[in-house]
Amino acid sequence: MAAVYYQPLNFLFWYDKPSKYSNPANWPGLPWFNAVPTTWDESHTLAGAIGEYVAVARRAGDTWYVGAMTNETPRNLSIPLSFLGAGTYTATVYSDGTPGTDPFRTPVVVGTRTVTSETTLDVAMAPAGGQAIILKPS
Repeated sequence: MAAVYYQPLNFLFWYDKPSKYSNPANWPGLPWFNAVPTTWDESHTLAGAIGEYVAVARRAGDTWYVGAMTNETPRNLSIPLSFLGAGTYTATVYSDGTPGTDPFRTPVVVGTRTVTSETTLDVAMAPAGGQAIILKPS
């Protein structure tokens, strides 16, 4: 949501108490919130259908942030990274793990890979889930 919705007052604990996050090892998505800026230099809508899903890329400096969200339907998207500049980027991907007993109990899985503007990312989203991706020049 932090990359999809423009909200210059974006901050980590907008829905909870900071003390809940006192042990960062229990929260693999925490680095995303530490990295995501509150203002953007450039934005692109990558995919979407009203009420169903959306994917947005936003740039701050030389780093891109991609956010993708889906409704209650699990979904796979193919997102071309043609908006990237020349060279290679390290993609840190925060994706949905195996869904829990309800959509709000889906764990976050973090992975990295090297990508270029020729890469197409396969984005798999659990029901009511999404992905967050940081793309930094290598």
